[in-house]
Amino acid sequence: MAAAPYHKLSIGEKQAYAREVAREQAVRCPVCETALMPADLLVHIAERCTGQREPGPGAKWVTWREAIMMGVPGKTLARWAERGFVRFIGTRQDRKYLLRDLALKIAQRNGFRRR
Repeated sequence: MAAAPYHKLSIGEKQAYAREVAREQAVRCPVCETALMPADLLVHIAERCTGQREPGPGAKWVTWREAIMMGVPGKTLARWAERGFVRFIGTRQDRKYLLRDLALKIAQRNGFRRR
């Protein structure tokens, strides 16, 4: 079996080839979480974004008390739910909050504070 042309290249030539074919890392749409190239993100949001995806059957929901234990003040949690940043199910006194949304909002808040 003959060696492919790539295998006959020197180390420097292989490194140059790898740099040549490398592409920028994909980013996630902040709304629908679809992976795409940074150059396509704004067009995607303006024209193709389907909106927030529904939580799947394996989605984890947490109680108000568990959310508070994660470090979210009660008023902040209520404001996030009211504005649609954190999805919830149940009535006002028996709400459960989507852990995924909650973790993302906490990470965003903590990330902005660090800078």
